[in-house]
Amino acid sequence: MEVFAMQTPKSNLDALMKTPQGAVIAKHKDEIMGLMQSSDAQKLMEMLNKSAGGGLKGAADAAMKGDTSQLMDLMGRVMSSKEGAEVVGRINKAVPKDANQK
Repeated sequence: MEVFAMQTPKSNLDALMKTPQGAVIAKHKDEIMGLMQSSDAQKLMEMLNKSAGGGLKGAADAAMKGDTSQLMDLMGRVMSSKEGAEVVGRINKAVPKDANQK
């Protein structure tokens, strides 16, 4: 099974890094990179791929263009299972505390 890895276009990343949220990302870069490579993140991607039936790339592309509805639907489906909720819960606990602030 091919696992789709979401990537942000450089232009969007440049704009993001100039925001307060970007400062938090820069501050916690190593922690975030570790989290992205964690077994829980890999499991979440596998679950999203399975739930999407091959449509994860399309949902991610739509989200990058501002329509997050497909991706949110997939997350809702994954999180409705006990295993999915547990994986997302562990990921949320691993996120640096100040990264959750708006």
